[in-house]
Amino acid sequence: MHNKGWDDYLYFLKVANCGTIKGASQELGVNYSSVFRRINALEEKLEVRLFERLKSGYKLTQAGEDILDRVQQVEEHMDAIERLIQGKDVHLSGYLKISTTDTIGYYWLPPYIQRFKELYPDIIVDMDIKTRFTSLSKREADIVLPAVNNQPDYMVGKKLAPIHVHLYASSNYVQEHGAPKMPEDIFDHRILLPNESLAGLPANKWLRQHGDEEKTEACCDKLSGLYHLAVLGMGLTVLPHYLGRSDPRLVELMPLPEDCNHHIWILTHPDIRFTARVKAFMQFMYRETQGAYDASPPNDT
Repeated sequence: MHNKGWDDYLYFLKVANCGTIKGASQELGVNYSSVFRRINALEEKLEVRLFERLKSGYKLTQAGEDILDRVQQVEEHMDAIERLIQGKDVHLSGYLKISTTDTIGYYWLPPYIQRFKELYPDIIVDMDIKTRFTSLSKREADIVLPAVNNQPDYMVGKKLAPIHVHLYASSNYVQEHGAPKMPEDIFDHRILLPNESLAGLPANKWLRQHGDEEKTEACCDKLSGLYHLAVLGMGLTVLPHYLGRSDPRLVELMPLPEDCNHHIWILTHPDIRFTARVKAFMQFMYRETQGAYDASPPNDT
């Protein structure tokens, strides 16, 4: 299948996945009219209606449903070919896309990247901050550094360092309102909560269990956002220790239960694990964090 033909089906696949032309255009990085024209042209070429145009969005017709699985299989094969080619790259240069969370990317990883760049100046590190889990099979990134307790089976990598989660508040807040001594005391305090996008976070569940949601001051989809609100003295919140301990304006109040803790992993796809720049970064991170018993970043000095 030549590129233009595959591109038509790629547009079809994005609309099918997103359910709207707008969503597909954002995924593809093109304008709305380009996607609209491609879908219409594909339907004309195949002489069949692939989508029902509804007020709520685009819904697959039976014909669209019939070809969706085949198109998804083609996409998987195309991605596999690209990974295979990339995996033969032996040059210590070019872009290295690293996907990670906000707190790791903003507060833990940068000193490591600085050291890595001193060793490999021709590798350009492209850091991508995400809250959702990145798809390595779709080549959204070369390397992922998530905060998880277990890695997906299709990835390869290892644990780098533990993350201990604690309850924090600003020193100003503690001076004005006191500090909770036990989890039951949190009910009497103002709280800052992770929002529904972090609903599965054990620390979120713990804070909601012990706090009074009527005393919620604010919510955020990123822990780094809660950190900034806590520094302003707005209430108690849960943070990884490498973030909370980095700011003298915050007071560490109490550790959370063990099941609220995580690990920082470094993961890649098996097909590109021997790509020179991927291998270099992973081995560098293994060495730098070996024997580390906390997740504190390296000293900048």
